Amino acid sequence: MLTEKRLPLLPVFDTHAHLDDPDVSLPELLRELEGLRAVGWRGALCAGYGPERFLAGRALCEADDRVVRACGLHPEWLAAHPDQVTREAGWRALQSELDAAGVAAVGEIGLDRRARDAFPLASQLSWMDRGLRLAAERSLPVVLHIVGWHGHALEAVGRCGVPNGGVVHRYSGPVELVPSWVAAGLYLSLSLEPREDPEKRAELARAIPADRLLVETDWPLRDHTYGQAFQALQDLCAHVAVARGETPLEVAERSDRNSRALWGRPA
Repeated sequence: MLTEKRLPLLPVFDTHAHLDDPDVSLPELLRELEGLRAVGWRGALCAGYGPERFLAGRALCEADDRVVRACGLHPEWLAAHPDQVTREAGWRALQSELDAAGVAAVGEIGLDRRARDAFPLASQLSWMDRGLRLAAERSLPVVLHIVGWHGHALEAVGRCGVPNGGVVHRYSGPVELVPSWVAAGLYLSLSLEPREDPEKRAELARAIPADRLLVETDWPLRDHTYGQAFQALQDLCAHVAVARGETPLEVAERSDRNSRALWGRPA
């Protein structure tokens, strides 16, 4: 649990958060976001999970124009809905949402080795390919969720392409694969997660090119408010800055610029 303390004034855009989580009250969240503006919050990408959240994500973006959103079928959502009828209904809902509302990206989509018993690799790859091709058809970037299986994911990207780029969110894959992801046209986003090895995170921070580095909260993951998660995001900028020999402000401002280039956000 994070302790309360004064937030540094770093201008940070949160590259990945689940602000449409069903346990989140929209009025309370909007009040919190309004307060965070004064301490550096530049907005957030509301990452997609499944069709049940499309309406909440749309409402949030309509209420606060600093939030942009992605829509997708998360590997966890697909694993939790194993029958093909429900999955295909989710797919049609995704296509319809992309038609009906302004969406910045397709995702989350990807692979998750933890779900391999309920959702085998071959099936995961098939759905990832569908998501990648849909993004290409709609001229949208992608938000990739990759846990393990980075080699398989890179092969999928090579098969289908990512002509409009995208991001591998909360990247914790092998350091030696960073150049391959960058060459494929992807940004890599880091998160301040307690379960991740701080030394590896520092190594990744040094390995990711400056113009491809993003930072995120991936909220909600722990038992704290979004305001506390934003504090952790600013702390992450300081961790990355130490690893790269830069200032926290340089890291925050660069991530903000990179997110504008990726999502088409106004300056």
